[in-house]
Amino acid sequence: MNVQALKIPQWDPVNRHTSLAGFERFHVQSAASTMDEARRLSHDCPFGVVSTDAQTAGRGRVAGRQWESPPGESLALTIWTPASFYGTVPPSILVGLAVRKALISWAVSAGAQFRQPLAIKWPNDILAGDAKLAGILCEAAEGVVYVGVGINLAQRHFSYEFRTKPTSLYLETAGTAPKAQELLPIVLEEISLAASRSDGWSSELNSVLAWRGKPVKFWPGLGDTACIHGMLAGIAHDGSVLIETDQGTLPFVSGELTRA
Repeated sequence: MNVQALKIPQWDPVNRHTSLAGFERFHVQSAASTMDEARRLSHDCPFGVVSTDAQTAGRGRVAGRQWESPPGESLALTIWTPASFYGTVPPSILVGLAVRKALISWAVSAGAQFRQPLAIKWPNDILAGDAKLAGILCEAAEGVVYVGVGINLAQRHFSYEFRTKPTSLYLETAGTAPKAQELLPIVLEEISLAASRSDGWSSELNSVLAWRGKPVKFWPGLGDTACIHGMLAGIAHDGSVLIETDQGTLPFVSGELTRA
């Protein structure tokens, strides 16, 4: 495949690398969004990953939210696979569990220790304490699932206001952070392993679920509806969040969750 023949406007030339953990690997020096780049590249490649050194307009799950990553400070990537790759497991949950494991694996190999335990905030964030360390975004089109991942690596401070306070590997490990391309193969390996042995994901997720058993606020849908107050009971086998309220335990397939 001649990647240059794609003639992607306003993007740096794409460098194609060898297969990594079963994914054909691509890299761009700078991109507005790896999600958009993945959609272009996926036409000629069924399994792939594209990463970038700097992302200027990565988008979040809720419209209007962006995830920017200046050069050298984050790992920004999007993987794409056939929808069947994840079986019956919601992709954002499986990838979230894999990313958490990858970060712990990296810390062990680097001799680093996290100041706070890593947890998964339903449906798509990795938290260190109550601060956001990584985010995940899933989209699908024509039988292909695209999963965008953004991991804060080397930021020492954040100059923007965020709904959830951000943090980085540097801040959470007292000054240790990997290069993006050092962490990438660890993340991909964990995703491949998670997809190949997806049984037991529900119990695993509930064991590392942020705020489980604690008071939470929840906005169903896109977060523009009335707030529901309750206790986070856990995650059901279909990936929906369970909120214990005065009316009983209610399941929700989408929404915005915060700690009360």
